[in-house]
Amino acid sequence: MVTFDSRFLHSFALLAGGAVLLSGCSFNGTYPDATEADAARLRFISGMDNVTMDVFDAAHCGGQTTGLMNNLFSADTRRRADMSIAPSSDDEPYLEIRLKPGHEVLLRPNTLSTGSVCTNAFNFVPQANAEYELTFSWRDRQCVSSLMRLHALNGEVVRSPVPLLNNGLPSCAGSNPVFPAAPTLLPDTPERTAMIAQIIDDSVTEQMKAELAVGSEADRTRLIEKSLKERQQKITFTLPPAYWTEYRQNLQTYTQDVMASKARALQLYKDDYRTRLRQLDDAELKRLLPDSDSADEGRILEVNSARTQYYRALTQDVFKQGYSDHLSRMADLDRRYGVCERLVDCWKN
Repeated sequence: MVTFDSRFLHSFALLAGGAVLLSGCSFNGTYPDATEADAARLRFISGMDNVTMDVFDAAHCGGQTTGLMNNLFSADTRRRADMSIAPSSDDEPYLEIRLKPGHEVLLRPNTLSTGSVCTNAFNFVPQANAEYELTFSWRDRQCVSSLMRLHALNGEVVRSPVPLLNNGLPSCAGSNPVFPAAPTLLPDTPERTAMIAQIIDDSVTEQMKAELAVGSEADRTRLIEKSLKERQQKITFTLPPAYWTEYRQNLQTYTQDVMASKARALQLYKDDYRTRLRQLDDAELKRLLPDSDSADEGRILEVNSARTQYYRALTQDVFKQGYSDHLSRMADLDRRYGVCERLVDCWKN
């Protein structure tokens, strides 16, 4: 999420919107709908001012827009994709697009409203014939995106949350400021390597080192069996023992992933910090070197505070990645056994 205040930018956006309207330009954006018969469909919902969504992929690193909504000088885009599941409410404007199934894109909702610019981005691989809803809203002083997979069966609709992660588009690296080039690292020397290791160690807090409280093995086993029993009670048709064996294995794998998440987050934190420090010259490294004559205590406090915030966000991403992997395993299991054809509340990727 990126946010900054600018009254000029806000005013300029309103004027630009009026200029586009007067020029007769289309408000449906530059993104062309996918033409595949099994294209996925996505509904983008937002009540925020001057909102649009950019679509990036390997062939369009500069992005394509999907249309403008909630602009003072224009009517909302009427892009529709004939989605079979209606929006849960008609209170907020929305647009709909078609996406190529199995094709990775990076979606970036953004708005320019109330004197500030706000945006976030995430990778997305739409599934064939699937329908989704992406909601972009303002909550807790930041803009928030939430993606739901829609599934309907016998008149009943289920909206299942999809974890959102921004992994960028490696094929676009260096093409523009959205996808910066890989950083230039200075050559390693024994002195630089030692300084970097000391700086990283000093930044690691006791909270980062603490193991995740996940209960005893017996507690974890009880939780797995409880989840398994609840699922068995929900499914009213017969599934073979192999299904339930794999279901239990998936729960065990997810539990192990959760247990390892803090250690993984800490390692990723150290790897990222090491990469950043290898970009600095010796003089800057010495400013960050704790317990030394060259240490700049104010700078060290500032950087360590920023690193702590980064670690917290990274921890959330590691948890989301673990759940995303779990979701994929469960969705594949339900797909192979035809569960979604008989149960609306099935696992969906």
